[in-house]
Amino acid sequence: MIHAVVPVLNEEPNVKALAGRLKDALQPFAPFRILFVDDGSTDRTVEVLKAQGLEFGTVSHPRNLGPGAAFRTGFTEVLKTLKPTDLVLTLEGDGTSDLNILPRMMSRIRHEDDDIVLASCYLFGGGIKGTSLHRIGLSHIANGLVKQTLGLSGLATLSSFFRVYQGRTLLKLREASGERLFESDGFESQIEILHIASKLKMRVSEVPMVLDGSKRLGKSKMKVLRTSLAYLRLVARYRS
Repeated sequence: MIHAVVPVLNEEPNVKALAGRLKDALQPFAPFRILFVDDGSTDRTVEVLKAQGLEFGTVSHPRNLGPGAAFRTGFTEVLKTLKPTDLVLTLEGDGTSDLNILPRMMSRIRHEDDDIVLASCYLFGGGIKGTSLHRIGLSHIANGLVKQTLGLSGLATLSSFFRVYQGRTLLKLREASGERLFESDGFESQIEILHIASKLKMRVSEVPMVLDGSKRLGKSKMKVLRTSLAYLRLVARYRS
């Protein structure tokens, strides 16, 4: 079984197309279930999702708590039935994840037995389009600092939402960190997960992807300066 967890926040223009593409991408790997976690949207995101059919589950936060909190909610729901041999797919809710690389990610995690496979825009063969240079520059600086201080220098990308986890990986994460799984509620949660995985000696690999911001209708929900400061707070917490 593949469990897909997708956090969304005010993605009314994007979720219908994303739901269709995701369903098509997962058909070759059936059975699967898709769970959208609405993080306090104030538009018609939830209504659009509920109109897509019974194969799409939705859980909602009453207010915006952050993508890390949305992932925690999704993982907690998935863990109710998760088996060690299951897989868990996560990705952005704005349609910028390139689902064409999903077969390669699935092959890697199944045949190489990695614990986590990341889609990486910074790996050779990947790239970023449709994103301003100052956002890319700030992201590089923050990622570089975090890699060195948290011992994650072997990875090209740390913050990607587009990932495939072994079921056993999330079960080990819960065993090591408790029911909350990880502490961060923001975008830095993705780095915290990798840091915990590193401490648990898990195998993490990457597949190159071109991240195309022009596919997104509307603005990115990530505030670069705020997220960079959150990265620094995460570093301080684990280095103290």
